[in-house]
Amino acid sequence: MYAGPPPIPSVAPIQYYLNLVTSEYRIATKMLTWLQVNLQLYEDMLNCLVEMVAALDIDQAQGECLDQLGLIIGANRTVGFQPSNSVSPTLDDTTYRLLLKATIAKNHWHGTLPELLVIWANLFPGGTIVFDDLQTMAVDIEVAGAFTSIIQDLILQGYINPRPEGVLYTITLAELPMFGPDRDDAYVAGADLGHVIA
Repeated sequence: MYAGPPPIPSVAPIQYYLNLVTSEYRIATKMLTWLQVNLQLYEDMLNCLVEMVAALDIDQAQGECLDQLGLIIGANRTVGFQPSNSVSPTLDDTTYRLLLKATIAKNHWHGTLPELLVIWANLFPGGTIVFDDLQTMAVDIEVAGAFTSIIQDLILQGYINPRPEGVLYTITLAELPMFGPDRDDAYVAGADLGHVIA
């Protein structure tokens, strides 16, 4: 049974392997120099791989690294519409990262409403989404959360929520807080405070 790759030494690989040289060869300076030069290639490669993993981590990636992730995931940094408030259609890193995560969620979605609620909660912790399935291949959706104008535009333009093929979504941004029982926060509140969904 394959147990996986061997653990990476806790000390620098060069020093780790030089320490394995037996005592009779520790005075052979030419051999030690040759070994160190070859081990340097291994250490450089290992460092490159470690940096690559961090650079392409969706939560840490920036700039061109996010663009490379976008090519893999299938989401362009430049959206196909002119956002409101004269915001550039080329997304900043924070907004683009959210779009990439939403696209990943879309690609893995199995088409169920409970799963859609989980996706929304992961993208917008504390935000709220309400569905009204009209049973006519149309769904009314009301969403609430602390959204920037570009995030609002992405939601309204269908870039965030996964949608089954052939189903019409009508998305409305709720006036906060929305009306709801047994909750009192910035997103949902009870009578006299919460706004009723139209």
